Amino acid sequence: MILSKQELSLKKRGRVTPRVVVLNVLGFLLVGLSLVSTAGAQNVVRLNPSEVPIAPVSSTIALDLELQFTDVTSGGGTEVSYDASRLTFISFEFATGPNAPNASFIFGPDDHQLTQPLKVSAGWDSGVTGSRSIGTFLFGVNGAGPAEVAVAASPNVSGEPGPWYDSLPPHGILSVIFGGATTNSTLAVPSLGTPGLIVCSALLILFAIFMMSKRELLETKE
Repeated sequence: MILSKQELSLKKRGRVTPRVVVLNVLGFLLVGLSLVSTAGAQNVVRLNPSEVPIAPVSSTIALDLELQFTDVTSGGGTEVSYDASRLTFISFEFATGPNAPNASFIFGPDDHQLTQPLKVSAGWDSGVTGSRSIGTFLFGVNGAGPAEVAVAASPNVSGEPGPWYDSLPPHGILSVIFGGATTNSTLAVPSLGTPGLIVCSALLILFAIFMMSKRELLETKE
């Protein structure tokens, strides 16, 4: 069979050569490595755990505020808000130890301002990177249902803790991802206490005696 020049040209175009395969593979590898490096180069400020097990009303929950930075930071600020209809802010204790912040502050909430965000500021004398604990929040559960504790950037305005900064000159603002937490609270099961347990036990014994007496009467009649 004799092919025309046009048919031969079309056949060559449709054929995948080893060179094309290699170039395509290299292209995919470069894109993959770029995505991996982009995903890995992240600065994160988050609450841990991100999902709190079901907690009954009147109990307390603890949430650790921590950072995981790829860049080296000298510190920054974070806003934490929460559902005041289901959670009550009790305290925030800054971390201690050699990796703890050298300078740390917390603002809010003001009196009678339960929905006001908490503002946490943390700084280190020398730049830090990797994983660091900033401190621990303690909340009281005052209502049943799902609740969120949200973490967000602190505004870069006067009177606010401000954003997270690079530790090296010119100390630029770092890009940071923030992660909050969720919880689902339930009504607490009331405790009977010792008197309640005694009454329940007595009722169960009386019920058992009644059933045994009824059985004996039926057997006597038979």
